[in-house]
Amino acid sequence: MLRRTLMASAVALAAAGLLAVPTLAEAQTLTVWATDQLADPLVAEVWNKLKADFEAANPGVTVEYMPPTGTISNGAVQAAIQSDAGPDVLLTNSGIGRVTTVVNAKLIAPLTAHYADMGWKDKIFPWLYEILGSQFGGEIYEVPDGIDAIGLWYHKDLFAENGWTIGGSWADFEALLQKIKDKGLEPLAVGPRNNANGGHLMGNFLQAAAGTTVMGEVVTAKKSWSDAEPLLGAQRVVDFAKKGYVSAQMAGLDLEAATRLWTNKRAAIFFGGPWFINNARKNEYPIDNMGFATIPSDLAGESKPTGGIGWSWMIPVSSKQPELAAKWIDYILSDEVMRFRAEHKTGTQISPRAMPELKPAVPVMAEVFAAAANGVGFNPSVYMPGAALDTYFQVIQGLIGGQVSAEDGMAQIQAKIPAL
Repeated sequence: MLRRTLMASAVALAAAGLLAVPTLAEAQTLTVWATDQLADPLVAEVWNKLKADFEAANPGVTVEYMPPTGTISNGAVQAAIQSDAGPDVLLTNSGIGRVTTVVNAKLIAPLTAHYADMGWKDKIFPWLYEILGSQFGGEIYEVPDGIDAIGLWYHKDLFAENGWTIGGSWADFEALLQKIKDKGLEPLAVGPRNNANGGHLMGNFLQAAAGTTVMGEVVTAKKSWSDAEPLLGAQRVVDFAKKGYVSAQMAGLDLEAATRLWTNKRAAIFFGGPWFINNARKNEYPIDNMGFATIPSDLAGESKPTGGIGWSWMIPVSSKQPELAAKWIDYILSDEVMRFRAEHKTGTQISPRAMPELKPAVPVMAEVFAAAANGVGFNPSVYMPGAALDTYFQVIQGLIGGQVSAEDGMAQIQAKIPAL
């Protein structure tokens, strides 16, 4: 009788909120929009381990992956956020132009406070944090999952057999391309028809001609696209097309077609980032034969890859688990996870902070990390205002195909840049 009375009292107190009753961990589901490649066993191996380890460290939590249907660029992210069944945290390709779209639409939450209270500020490169903090009046809305490093991919065996090397001055670069052309090969492969890959080539030409500081001013509208330095980069694209170093037929190729041209060894050099490794792998190209180099420049210290923030984590304003989403991002930024991903066979992006004594499973990634060690230049494609992006890509096609002059092309781009 006494036991029943005590139990009844305890239940009443608990119902009134006056007595803490131990319970099992509350069941929570975290919906993660991350990768659409889970059908690939190697990719699934990575993401299933991340899921399992996070769940083990957070009893009661279940991670559910939501296959992405697209990106910010095609509106898929925006549609998912505004649906009733959107993700709690998402990973998508970023860059200021894309992030501005979802920030202005008030679809993603500011994360600035987490950079302080969860120490994220110290978990990315200082220069990367500085860039993020300068974009929206000090407010930060994304957490970089990796940075891009776009450079020149070449066939190691082909270059060794012919005694070719990439380096030296711009004149040396032209001389190399002429030797390649004389061998009956396409010197440079590019697929601008679906836009992005043309930007990879153009960004490298602008970096070599203008350098990081000048291009930083150009992409932030402090300097005109028509000024002498960026104009030189555009003129070199035109000149290369006339000399046959970038064949006019390239203007009609997309990324997939240009990739096949390179993997079939009909072209010697391809402009792209570490993601190109997976493109080559899908075409059954021997990954160990891939070499990576930076574009030659006559400017001291400016032979470097171009890039920007390749992929970022964001928390939608509609997230049902914002605190758990922040915990997931913090987990992704941990040394254990970063090293696991970087050293896995699928590790084809550069971590957003230094990773001492890293041992990539893909040998060429060591070359990519080394090339990007002193920072990367600007890939305008991810910094370009949305209103100007289509024009930028169209101009690149026109430069390669011979339909537009360097002067007219750069003037067209400048005309689309919003005044500060």
